[in-house]
Parts: sequence; structure tokens; C-alpha cells
Amino acid sequence: MKRIISILIIVGLLAIVVIQLAQNKKEAENRVYQYDKEAPVKVFGEVIKDKSETQNKTFRGLFESMNEVKVSADIQGKITHIFVEEGQKVSKGQALLKMDDQMLQLQLNVLETKLDGLKKDESRYLTLSNEDAVPAITLEKTQNAIATIEAEKKTILEQINKSTVRAPFNGVVSMKFCEVGGFAAPTVPLFELINQTELKFVINVPEEDLYLFTENQHYSVTTGISPKSISASLNQVSSKGGIGNSFKVEFALDNSTGIKPKMNGELKFVTNQSSNDALTISSKAIIGSESNPEIYVVSNGKAVRTPISILSRNGDYLSVNGEIKKGDTIVTGGFINLFDNANVIVNQ
Repeated sequence: MKRIISILIIVGLLAIVVIQLAQNKKEAENRVYQYDKEAPVKVFGEVIKDKSETQNKTFRGLFESMNEVKVSADIQGKITHIFVEEGQKVSKGQALLKMDDQMLQLQLNVLETKLDGLKKDESRYLTLSNEDAVPAITLEKTQNAIATIEAEKKTILEQINKSTVRAPFNGVVSMKFCEVGGFAAPTVPLFELINQTELKFVINVPEEDLYLFTENQHYSVTTGISPKSISASLNQVSSKGGIGNSFKVEFALDNSTGIKPKMNGELKFVTNQSSNDALTISSKAIIGSESNPEIYVVSNGKAVRTPISILSRNGDYLSVNGEIKKGDTIVTGGFINLFDNANVIVNQ
């Protein structure tokens, strides 16, 4: 009897454990999220725009001198005279300063004395040589000595000429870095000279906007000192990017009257991007890489993964083509639960 009771107790305990495990399994299944692939996914979308997109572009920059240099001496020496001051207008070739050339003048006097004596000897030797009174070699040596002295004289004259520093072009002395009694050398700046009559306009352009600047296009620049715009033409685009991967773009100005270097200006124009096949979409719609781009196109309530080709970029917008058309709705956000042919609800 006791044996039967023990068996019944064990069987009862096992039944209780089985029932409890079944209940625990049911509760666990109820707590676990069951993903329903047919349930619609909430996404953000936009309608593909027209084939042409017009945008106003504004680029701010500075007016700079076409010629702006720091003038230094070609030779070294002590400064004895300074002929100009800051802010003074100068002409090309005008003397800016003079260095001490006393030693050079003394060397020149010595050479001229030697040269005068040698030329007198040459004259005598020519007469005696014709009469065979002196060897021809004596006349030849004298003539060689004259040629050597004349070459040395030219060198001294060139050094004397370079002891005066002159303006390389017409302009204004914007800064002076020297004083009388100071020392000038080829590596020491003496003056900063700028050309105020010939200016250029310089801006920094992000790489996605470089396509806007072409040689056959004309531009207008405005300033804060005049309501009139200044006509400008593209001069050059930097071949290397700078800070923030921006590129330096320079423009030549048709008229820069009244403008000074380092003044601010703005370049404005309207871009009209058009193409027979291109459409404009937001870059946020791209999935994958831009080398193999795809987008989700909403068709009959489903998100269809569609390959496209990127033609160009303009800021946050892309010019593309592919199996899409104007008026199609594309997904621009909410990709986390999205998959090909998923049911979607689009919030625009």
C-alpha cells in the first residue's frame, strides 16, 4: 500500500512539473515579439522632383590684388636712404631705397684706372707690333687683360645698380619693414607692394559645387560699397583642395574702381540643372554605396528596391536616372525594418 502511495505521489509531482513547464512556455511565447512580415512599415518619403531644378547660389569671398609681393634686395648691404613711406603710390622702376655702395665705387675706380693704363699700353703695342719692335704675344696678353678688366667692371656696375631697390610694378607701398641703418639681404623683406588697380575676386568652393564654374560663363560680384554689380570672368580653379576639402576659385574683374584689397564681396547666380534623362532626388534616399546606388521606390503600397545611376551632386541633392520617373514616391527615412517588397506606410 505504501509503495502504491509513493508511486502516486511521484506521478503527481511529475504532472505538476509538466503543467508548470507548459504554462511557463506559453507565458514566454506571449512575451517574445513575433515579427509579422506582412505588417506595414512606417517610413518617410518624398516625391521625385521635376527634371530641372533651379537654385540660388551665393559665395562670399575677398577682393585681392593681382600683384602683391614682398620686395627684397638682390644683394646685401647697409641701408643708407629710404625714399618712400607706407601708403605711398609708386611707379614701376621707381627707387624705394639705397644701400651703401662706397666700396663698390672704390673698386670701380680701381678697375677704371687699370683699364685706362692697359688701353694706353695696347695703343703703344699696336704701333710697335706693326714695326716688329715687340712680340705679338705681348699685345695679345694686354688685350686679354683689357677684356678681363671690362668683365669685372660690368660685374661691379651691376652690383652698384642692384644697390638701389626699385618697384617691380605700379602700386602702393602697403607695408614697410626697414629703416635707415638697417641691413638688407635677398632673404629679408623690405616692403610689401600691392597693385590696387588690378584686382581679383577669390572664393572657396566645396567640391560638389565645382561643376558650376566654367570658362565660358560670366559672373557678377557685388560689394557693400555699391549697389552695382561687377562683371567677372573665371580666371582659375585650384588643382588641390584646402581646408574642409574646399577649392580656391579666382575671378578676373572687368572694373575694380573704388574697391580695395581685402574688401568683402558676394558672387550670386542662378543654377538651372537640366538633363533629358536626369531626375533630382535627395541624397538621403540612397542605400548602399554611391558606386552601386539603389533606392526604395513605393509601388502599390510596397517598397521596391531599385538600382539607379548618379550623374552629379548638388549639395544634398543628386541628379540621377534609372527605372524611375517624375512623381514616383521614394523612401528617405525609416530603413531599419525595411526590406524589398515590404508593405509600407509613407509619411511625407
